[in-house]
Amino acid sequence: MHQAITHRGLPLARLRAALDEAGTHIGQSTLSYWQRGLRRPEMPRATEAVLALEQVLDLPSNSLLGLIEPMGEHSGRSTSLAAEEFEADLRNACLEVLALHEVVTVNAARTRRSVLSRLVVRGRADGADRYLALHPADEQGHVEHSAVHTGEGCRAGRMRKRGPDGSVAFELLFDRRLSPGEIHVFSYTVIDTATGQTGGHLRRFPSKAGNYLLQLRFHRGVLPARCFREQHGDDIRHDELSYGLDGVVSAYFEPVDCDRAGITVHWGPA
Repeated sequence: MHQAITHRGLPLARLRAALDEAGTHIGQSTLSYWQRGLRRPEMPRATEAVLALEQVLDLPSNSLLGLIEPMGEHSGRSTSLAAEEFEADLRNACLEVLALHEVVTVNAARTRRSVLSRLVVRGRADGADRYLALHPADEQGHVEHSAVHTGEGCRAGRMRKRGPDGSVAFELLFDRRLSPGEIHVFSYTVIDTATGQTGGHLRRFPSKAGNYLLQLRFHRGVLPARCFREQHGDDIRHDELSYGLDGVVSAYFEPVDCDRAGITVHWGPA
């Protein structure tokens, strides 16, 4: 971090201004600490800031991010589980997922930048107070650096280390314990670190769900050649989708009774 900022030769005030223009706000004192090596960015909370720094400093994608140890590598906030226990927790047996809406943002470099998820769940047993969410790896990203920003109805809990399929799971803690039959709505956003061209977004469903609406929001200047609604069960079913002038493509599933569902993307010639 120190070498990258020093080599660019920008005064910290100008560097902060450039980051502000890019939509990322970092205090000048924080930048000074990072430059002098007195502090390191706290991951994954600082993921978005480090990615913005890479762009402003004109560095290769993930060149800084790959040097920073993910939060929880030596802390009690991260846990590693056997594959069987990991799979059992992903089923969230105390909850019934009634509805899930996801919005995936794809930037001008054709990479997945963020995933916003909003869920409606119903308590199946007394005392349900958390949900384990799985974030899949995408092309050439440091998925363990993915940052979670919680919205309404939840706060961040533990981050589980890489699962059997290369994904990371995040624990979302509710603001109360649910009674059987009680409805709860919560949301969270994952800031992604992928650098490769995305192939779309397939959500894994360890258990059945009521309905699933997925939307991919592309940069208007860089649209894919074709998009397909896909669901993976005993076989793979796919149907071609179209997108509007706003660069958004949508796929709806009801009910969700398959292993994976989502949208795949074909970009065509570069």
